[in-house]
Amino acid sequence: MPALEVNSVPSSSEFPVAPEKLASIIETSARDASSDDLGACTESILVELSKASSAHKFVVSLTKVAFSDSEDFNLSIDSSIGGSWNKTKDGGYSHSVETEAGARLLATVVWVSK
Repeated sequence: MPALEVNSVPSSSEFPVAPEKLASIIETSARDASSDDLGACTESILVELSKASSAHKFVVSLTKVAFSDSEDFNLSIDSSIGGSWNKTKDGGYSHSVETEAGARLLATVVWVSK
């Protein structure tokens, strides 16, 4: 798979768990759930995030990007998420994980303080 860059810096100063833990939760859930079942992977991430912080509500979005290496093409994916929220307490985080099948999962976690 070609090089991929994802900005994985939390967008607020207060986040539910350390960025490294967020990445670990996403990677573990992606590895444990079938890459064909995005719903199960999303649910797994939500369960782990809820265990990690009871002070936040969470939204998780997963996008699966898969293509054949034998084809010659350009792939461009742009995504933006925003919210009307408290910028010091609420935020978002994006992370990319390569699956065993060679696909790429792009995960976005959004949190809002309760």
